[in-house]
Amino acid sequence: MSNKKMGGKLSKLSQFSGIRQDSQPAESEPVEPVEALEPEAEPTETLSAPNAQSSSKDKAKRKTRAKEKQVTVNIKILGHQKDWLSETAQIIRDNNEDPVAPADRVYPQHLIQVAIDLLKSSEVNWSKIRNVEELRGHLNL
Repeated sequence: MSNKKMGGKLSKLSQFSGIRQDSQPAESEPVEPVEALEPEAEPTETLSAPNAQSSSKDKAKRKTRAKEKQVTVNIKILGHQKDWLSETAQIIRDNNEDPVAPADRVYPQHLIQVAIDLLKSSEVNWSKIRNVEELRGHLNL
């Protein structure tokens, strides 16, 4: 088996790792790490005129949120709430006729993220809420 690449250059797997070993001489061409590569721009979609502006704004917001670092939060919810989240996320995934990329699929964590956004956007005077029951009453739940 030959190590020759097209064009006559030798290539080794160690060149692609981005890790230099002292025993190896420095290569003349630096290899760019995979993390530094930017993904291609998303293809534009054809939308009807009234929804075109709001959809592009929503898409920009989603991109901004996707770039934020996600953190793990350990929460306790009731069993029927967990079941509802799982079933609802599955229903949403089943609504897609075409295959959806893993990064775009809806899972229970996404529903919780939307619920947090909904709470943030609600007109609640948080300085006056003292417990969960008051919050439920204010939200008419």
